[in-house]
Amino acid sequence: MIIIHAVQKLLNTSGLKPQLYISQPSENQELHSWYAKTVATGRAGRSLVTYVHDPSLLMVLTAGRSVKTTLPAFISRLECLLKRQHFKPEFIAWEMPLVKEGYVVSKTNSRSLLGHMNEMSLSIEMYCKSDDRYDLINMDKIEDNFFGWLSFDHTLRKYRSADEYWQQKKAIKK
Repeated sequence: MIIIHAVQKLLNTSGLKPQLYISQPSENQELHSWYAKTVATGRAGRSLVTYVHDPSLLMVLTAGRSVKTTLPAFISRLECLLKRQHFKPEFIAWEMPLVKEGYVVSKTNSRSLLGHMNEMSLSIEMYCKSDDRYDLINMDKIEDNFFGWLSFDHTLRKYRSADEYWQQKKAIKK
């Protein structure tokens, strides 16, 4: 089971009421906590939902405007991203059934992570505007670029990327 911390605008668009109950991760589950936010693409009526893993900042993009409609694509795109980034097959085999188990939606509770997401959103929006059409937006390329994106880790007091985070966890085969 995963928890999706959605920004208020996304909660409103999705027609979801945030749960007060916050689920605990399954034993040894890494991909439990996700933050979600809508990102404009520069095209009327066309948005993306950005899912960002806390604490690694692994990012998954889906076409759409609500949690309900983008969740199946999120699960599928997450698995594809893990494979593209050379995560160990045993890591993927362990995590994906837990992700598919279900979800709980709550409000966001990390201002720091929201700040990171706002920076990401600006970059994603600029990237989307550079494409001629909405259907030409290469979400795989955006996700791959952000996998190496540096962000400041306040706990470690240094910059790191999602790639470095997962290498330290020994989840990636290199």
